Amino acid sequence: MRIQQIFFKNTLRNFCYVIIFDDGAIYCIDPFTAQEVRAFLGDKKSLTGIINTHDHWDHHQGNGELVETFNCPVFAHVKANIPGMTKGLLDGDVIYKNSEWSLESLYTPGHTLSHICLMLKKDGKPYAVFTGDCFFNAGVGNCHNGGDPEILFATIHDIFSTFPDELLVYPGHDYLKRNLEFTMDIEASNTEAEKFLAEITLLDLNEIFFINDMKIERKINTFLRLQNPAIQRKLNMSNADDKEVFIKLRELRNKW
Repeated sequence: MRIQQIFFKNTLRNFCYVIIFDDGAIYCIDPFTAQEVRAFLGDKKSLTGIINTHDHWDHHQGNGELVETFNCPVFAHVKANIPGMTKGLLDGDVIYKNSEWSLESLYTPGHTLSHICLMLKKDGKPYAVFTGDCFFNAGVGNCHNGGDPEILFATIHDIFSTFPDELLVYPGHDYLKRNLEFTMDIEASNTEAEKFLAEITLLDLNEIFFINDMKIERKINTFLRLQNPAIQRKLNMSNADDKEVFIKLRELRNKW
């Protein structure tokens, strides 16, 4: 199994992913455009399917050309509004499975109400999660266009907080630097975030990207650290419940 991360040098800093299984099955997640995906596949590979995490244009605008080229199905949540979608998904649906690997739909509303993540499992155990715009390195998604911050809180609190430390995170955009800067503004004593930010400041972030695991995220992602007293003091919300802290953080990040 191989995961190819494709970065699009646009203002939105999109990622899409191509997963190649050993039996030749190939799935593309969230193609911003088709050209880069076709260039990666070349003349000898074909897409088994396209999977869209949600129905914002920058996650599916490459679908049409790829379908025209490869005549493959398009998967998304059953209520997603995606032109040409052929297979609707619900929570827990298995998209692909072989003797070692499986790729499953995980319903994760909040950024939109029809958002899914894709859980890649190895021997039945979570190995990697493709998070679309639900969850980013050191941050979470906004709720501007069809979302709900209270529902996003439930997704992060009830689902992401339960993920194992070793689970790899593949987000839909590269917002790492900006998210770490937000972490430091909210939690200036976070030495892990401070070191990470210092490291990436020296790098070309149009060429070098990081695949964090959940253990790292629990150290640097403010939205997973809601009970941290330093964060609550910064927000003047000591002893507030997790939902109140999360929503306040999301409001601040919207304007930051």
